Amino acid sequence: MRAVLVVDDNTAVRMVLTDFLTMAYPMARILQAENGAKGLALAQAERPDVVLMDAEMPVLDGYAAAQQLRQAQDTRAIPIIAISSGASNNELVKGLRSLADSSLPKPFTADELLQTVSTVLARRTMVLTH
Repeated sequence: MRAVLVVDDNTAVRMVLTDFLTMAYPMARILQAENGAKGLALAQAERPDVVLMDAEMPVLDGYAAAQQLRQAQDTRAIPIIAISSGASNNELVKGLRSLADSSLPKPFTADELLQTVSTVLARRTMVLTH
């Protein structure tokens, strides 16, 4: 894996996720963005292997950012994992989850995070090799 993009407006969440991912994937670059607009720009520029996306953020929410990623030819295949503490009946959360390859409700453990990332990446590899 080359790069993972963590998009969350909570600095502590980004730091914890970065620590977990750095330990699990020491050769990967862990990119961070504090809102959907910056996350979208980073995804377009860096083409990460996977994006961890929160739903409720300032500037551009995760659902709108995921919609734009899915609509663009060069980013539509990047797997998205929805990470959100919002209620499952929240429209932004439901929308993001509908576009995501997987969903991980907060709070989650490091093991749950790494298992989800591993599963999503394995699925992507299977699709790319067939």
